[in-house]
Amino acid sequence: MEYTEEELEALIEDEVLIEMKCESCGYEEGVPDWILEEFLGMELSSGSKDRRYSCQCPNCNKTMFRKE
Repeated sequence: MEYTEEELEALIEDEVLIEMKCESCGYEEGVPDWILEEFLGMELSSGSKDRRYSCQCPNCNKTMFRKE
C-alpha cells in the first residue's frame, strides 16, 4: 500500500513520541509510543514482570528507559 505525501504527513503529525534516555551512555531520543507498546507487550508475554517502557540504545546497545 502506498501513501500520498499528505497522508504520510498526517500520520507523522499524529505520532506521540516518548522521550527515552540510556542509563549507560546518556543518549536521549524520542521513540514513538506505538513502538514502545509493542516492545512492552513482547516483554510481558515472555514472562517479564517489569511494566516500564524500554528499548535498545542505538548508541551503545544498552537499555534505554523513559526519561524522568
